[in-house]
Amino acid sequence: MEYKLAHKFLYDKAIEKGFIQLANHIKRVGPLKIKVSKMDFVSHLSKIIIGQQLSVQSAAAIWKRTDKILKENKYKKENIKLNQKFRDAGLSRQKIEYLNGIIFNKDLINISKKELNRMSAAEYFDFLIQIKGIGPWSIEMSRIFFIGDPDVFSILDLGLRNAHLKMFKIDSYKESFYEIFRPYRSYMCLFLWRVLEDENVTI
Repeated sequence: MEYKLAHKFLYDKAIEKGFIQLANHIKRVGPLKIKVSKMDFVSHLSKIIIGQQLSVQSAAAIWKRTDKILKENKYKKENIKLNQKFRDAGLSRQKIEYLNGIIFNKDLINISKKELNRMSAAEYFDFLIQIKGIGPWSIEMSRIFFIGDPDVFSILDLGLRNAHLKMFKIDSYKESFYEIFRPYRSYMCLFLWRVLEDENVTI
């Protein structure tokens, strides 16, 4: 099983490099699985957009209300009534704009998970980066939690930065530092998020 191989690899690598605190943390937490989203791609990206720059609790509450609106949505294009529902759910004007750009995007609606899986990391990035509101962090989160890519490290993630600070000196927080943990850097993200006691990371 991949997650068990990842746990052993990351633990052994931490021991090899003398990262004893990290090794002890990985051992104590035990194997972690990537919780791949069961949503459709549009809903998954919508949830990521809503969660940007919000606490876990706030994002969850707003997403619950927004998800209900999306499931009841019968419109084929952006309109005033739908935007008002999004505002009532707690979305800012900017996030409503981003959300409309996703839920009415035919390329996103029509693409299958199989097609997404066949894309290289570069192709996946190029496909999504053109969509307003979808930046590098959002793309990395979707690669981990929608595609299930085992080897993504999101250097832009504030939680990972804070977890790194608890384990290492902050000046070592660089993508190059985590190269040694290939091909299981997504699992390293899971272990680092657990440093912050965020036990149920999923998007």
